[in-house]
Amino acid sequence: MMLFRNTLLFIIAIQVLVMIQLFSIKNWNLTPSYNKLIDTLAFQLPNANPTLTPEEYKFFATLSTSPEMELLKHDNSLLQNKVFTLGQGYIRKAIKDDVESTAKDLLGTPYVWGATGPNKFDCSGFTQEVFCQAGIKIPRNSRAQAKVGEYIDYENLKRGDMVFFATNKKAPKRVTHVGIYLSNGRFIHASSGGKRVIISSLVKSKYYKNKFVLGRRIIKGHRTKHVAQVLS
Repeated sequence: MMLFRNTLLFIIAIQVLVMIQLFSIKNWNLTPSYNKLIDTLAFQLPNANPTLTPEEYKFFATLSTSPEMELLKHDNSLLQNKVFTLGQGYIRKAIKDDVESTAKDLLGTPYVWGATGPNKFDCSGFTQEVFCQAGIKIPRNSRAQAKVGEYIDYENLKRGDMVFFATNKKAPKRVTHVGIYLSNGRFIHASSGGKRVIISSLVKSKYYKNKFVLGRRIIKGHRTKHVAQVLS
């Protein structure tokens, strides 16, 4: 949660930077000191990382000389949309980082059917707790969890997606198990067979690949709407 809060604060700081840039454009002062402002904002946000990627820096550094400058002088909706899109990326990454970190912190926690933590979990109790720690509420059992969010097939799984399996031979299409996708075919889950929270592979394990039913994506950066109000 600390990572999410720090990232959220930095997004707001970036938006302040953009609004100052917009003010500069409207007043034909096209030489703002980006680095000085970022340093100032970082000083006020001691736990946030102010480093911009080359793509992000290019966006801010070239804004005043872009072909969109004339439009921005009269309407900042385009600017708001750009910042909103950038903010979505920050929020999604922050939540995914939070989910992965929380899940890995629970590695080795004992599996107990029906348990919801904090010292023991079943599979859906584990996923529910991890997402709850990231500020996302999901249903209690795996079948209900398999109905929330966006459907994702095997080939399009991304970090933070929930992965669902049908492990009952008598009901080969009925969801009975859930985990959280990490990367490179790996997922983390509370395993009844392993009797604890472990990391398994969809690539190396034919069992899990054959039992895979679907993925669900619930991390979409929706919280950015609150941040976007800064520009309203």
